[in-house]
Amino acid sequence: MGVVKRKKTILITGINGFLGSHLAKTLLSDFNIIGLEYDLENLKRIKEYSFKIYSSKGNLENIFKENEIFAIIHAATVYGENGESIENLINTNVILPIKLYELANNYNTQKFLNTDSFFNKPEYGYSYLADYTLSKRQVLEWLNLKKGGCELVNMKLFHLYGDGDAPNKFVPLILSTLQKNQPFLELTMGLQRRDFVFIDDVAKAYLIVLKNFKKHVGQISEFEVGTGLSISIREFIELAKKLTQSHTELKFGALPYRKNEIMVAVADNRKLLSLGWKHQYTLIEGLTTTIRSICQ
Repeated sequence: MGVVKRKKTILITGINGFLGSHLAKTLLSDFNIIGLEYDLENLKRIKEYSFKIYSSKGNLENIFKENEIFAIIHAATVYGENGESIENLINTNVILPIKLYELANNYNTQKFLNTDSFFNKPEYGYSYLADYTLSKRQVLEWLNLKKGGCELVNMKLFHLYGDGDAPNKFVPLILSTLQKNQPFLELTMGLQRRDFVFIDDVAKAYLIVLKNFKKHVGQISEFEVGTGLSISIREFIELAKKLTQSHTELKFGALPYRKNEIMVAVADNRKLLSLGWKHQYTLIEGLTTTIRSICQ
């Protein structure tokens, strides 16, 4: 009888979030999954699973004492747009990952994957979600300062969308408005170009990095996670209207652009492609899946 190989353990922060829950479900077949959450009372996205979930309000070191952790994925985030305090934003986006990375180095954890946003690219001066962007920039500086034996990987996500996202986010909000056939939808001119990447493809990017990427420790490696293709917001919304068969009037130009609006954002995904990753979902397929989930 052959020896059964024990699965390595992955700790996912924000495991009940949009990204965290998809990561847990995607990685489950290859790894043992444990999670970290602030609120253990409402785990609606993962309620059908029996993941072991720890509270971020508890003693974080106990997680490492009780588990041999191969890798940490920091997916928890606070955007600061729903009335969250600056203290909560800094605790989640900066202090929590720093504490976990220090423990990872002390307990021989091999990899730490930090989740970042394309908003944080240095060439952008985007004023939207400025507190969030600042926190993402600062945590990278702190993690680099604290670097040790645990490999640091920064996953810079482009415009993530898919089933199960928060209803107040851009794509669910647009789709919900169109599906309800609201009389009109006020929009900017919509000439901004974005790289929309479906949630399942993003989760598989994390998987392939965990399984295939090896580097010399001591510096942050970065992967831009996107399709490498861009589409204007206007084209995106017009496609969404077509797929939802909506009668909502699209009033492009009714709203001004945000200050320092990012006009073109597209991933340079060559490093991911070199590991064998490629996106599987076309925009039509991803939107159709997302629309179907909203109807349920």
